[in-house]
Amino acid sequence: MNSTLTGTVAMYLAQVRAELSDLPPGELEDVLDDVSGHLTEVAGEFDSEPSVAALQDRLGTPRQYADELRTAAGYPPRAQRVADREAGRKSLLWGMIAATVGPFFVAVGIFAWGYGTTAFLGALGLGILFVAGFLGVRALKGNDPRIVLDTPYGERGAAAIRDLISQIPPNIRRELVAIGQPVWWVARGAIGGGGFFAIFGAGAVTVVGAVAGAAVSIWIGRKTQQNQRWLWYVVPLNVVAVVAIPAFLAAAYLGASFNFLAGNDRDYSGPSYGAENGLFLNGTAINNIYPFDAQGKQVEVRLYDENGNPIDLPTQDCAASFGADEPTTSNVFPQAVTKPDENGDITAQNCQETDKAPFVPPLAAPTAKPSGNSPTTPAPGSPGPKTPTPGVTLTVEPTR
Repeated sequence: MNSTLTGTVAMYLAQVRAELSDLPPGELEDVLDDVSGHLTEVAGEFDSEPSVAALQDRLGTPRQYADELRTAAGYPPRAQRVADREAGRKSLLWGMIAATVGPFFVAVGIFAWGYGTTAFLGALGLGILFVAGFLGVRALKGNDPRIVLDTPYGERGAAAIRDLISQIPPNIRRELVAIGQPVWWVARGAIGGGGFFAIFGAGAVTVVGAVAGAAVSIWIGRKTQQNQRWLWYVVPLNVVAVVAIPAFLAAAYLGASFNFLAGNDRDYSGPSYGAENGLFLNGTAINNIYPFDAQGKQVEVRLYDENGNPIDLPTQDCAASFGADEPTTSNVFPQAVTKPDENGDITAQNCQETDKAPFVPPLAAPTAKPSGNSPTTPAPGSPGPKTPTPGVTLTVEPTR
């Protein structure tokens, strides 16, 4: 724009600028350069500096002059232009939320793998993504999606993308569009479909989900080429796919590292490697133990493993069921358990306990009598036979 204009001509030009301020900045400067040249020519037709009235008689008011420029250049009226820019601004804002907040929660969910929040965070991220995308499409109010490029952020973003694309050689650009785009559609869908089932714990159908996701992704890619409103969903999903690859790899690596550091002193060759914690018999969890002596009498014992570690199980008495804030364990068996009252109820006010076995044990097989001339009494100086005593300690090896 010519900066040498002064007086009433410069004032007139400033008013025309204000009337055209809704135009994109780059286009506005081009229009004002032409206007300033025209005003210079008009001012030269006067013997002295023209007055405001003289300019308006010659060109009309600044608003009339600006409206003529809009019509000649094919721009919509100012009110419509301002409304379109506001719609574009809101639509772009929702699109940015969908492309940032949604993928963020999905990535956090991936890194939280194994903490019980993966599925929740993944669902939250996808929910934010699709809701924000839907609101972004609604904000367009039926306008062409390209109105977002008329906003300051949209224009700067588009210019930055064009600059990046211009750095790529033309032949490589063509190959990326012809080959890279379909490959990306397949990779994006496979990662999204497989990752969805993996996040929600359905690992058995992860491969099926990846194949189905690839097919859906190709279909969405074709739809996006026909209707650019799909970009409000596709761009955030692209961000999720880009984030998910390193996030899955990092989570898998960190998980493997933590497992190694936490268990590098374990004997991984034993049969219990990979099993659940607790006591098991043929794959079934053991919740209590009822010891009996050879005469079929129930006895109380304390259990330890071969290393002298107590074999603890969670207690099941009234205190554990109704009073304890934290779970307690004990290696004394049998453990007391709650039992229903005469009405079949178990309540904190009338809680009852029992440690009696809920079954009758089979009698132990009779011990074979010694044959031959084996002495029935110990030889002099030799220890006598051991007899069981109450409180005896048994040693067993639990399956962990």
